[in-house]
Amino acid sequence: MEKVETITCAEAAQMIHKNAEFIRAGLRQNKFDFGVAVEGKNGQFNYLIFKDKFLRFIGKEVQTDEKTTNEVN
Repeated sequence: MEKVETITCAEAAQMIHKNAEFIRAGLRQNKFDFGVAVEGKNGQFNYLIFKDKFLRFIGKEVQTDEKTTNEVN
């Protein structure tokens, strides 16, 4: 199984010049397809952002082992 790279809400927010709460709120509301928000038993959320999906979402080139792609959904 290959390793999947992830980034934090703060890292994602910095790339699009927003604050981290913008990313967290969007993930909690299922507005973004690049990650998920999971609520724990204590009511706190954990966030998972897939780096490749996020980069495609913002229109950045994604590095792969075989080639560089420029996919924009």
